[in-house]
Amino acid sequence: RRREGRCPLAALGHREIGTLADGRVEVRPSTLGEAAGLGLFARERVQPGEVVSTYHGSLLYKEEMAPEADASYIVRLPNAGGALVNGKPYADAIRANPANPSADGCHVPLAGAAAWGFGAGAMANDPRDKRRTNALLAFVKPAAVGKAVADLAVVRPVLLATRQIEPGEEVFYSYGSNKPFERLRQALQAAQQKEAKGKQIGCKLVWREHGVI
Repeated sequence: RRREGRCPLAALGHREIGTLADGRVEVRPSTLGEAAGLGLFARERVQPGEVVSTYHGSLLYKEEMAPEADASYIVRLPNAGGALVNGKPYADAIRANPANPSADGCHVPLAGAAAWGFGAGAMANDPRDKRRTNALLAFVKPAAVGKAVADLAVVRPVLLATRQIEPGEEVFYSYGSNKPFERLRQALQAAQQKEAKGKQIGCKLVWREHGVI
């Protein structure tokens, strides 16, 4: 019997799935380590092909982005005239809560914040190891009345499970690009340069290009 709450892609429509309010997912410190920050975790079993979470964010265009803007949460929408979805406002809403983490270690928005009802896909990390990925980013058009309206609708990014994801398991997918890691790479280099001043280093972290194991 299908459990209430499961969501195949065909049934998505305009709904926000995988929100902190619906209890399908939660946000906690990533298992990838401190440098990765927060991560997205399943709270219930998700079957292959089911929606883990929608990727909520503000719609913008590349021309509107400042050169120094943080691209960590940017998703480019295919066949959408250069439209982008920026998930950073969602992440900022969680970081704005000074009471985080809660007693159970979770990070949540302020009480009553709109982010409670938005899909938390923006919090999922890339493990930079394809063997650890358990989801992928897919794009779906919202349900619309009439083909003409559907053709004009902007696609929605959603995270789909590529295998069974167990409760408590971190959700990982491949970003497909090095660009979201640029700020992390710069921070890593700066930290190493600071540590190297005045002393020799016997071992150092090496930046690995995306897709190289």
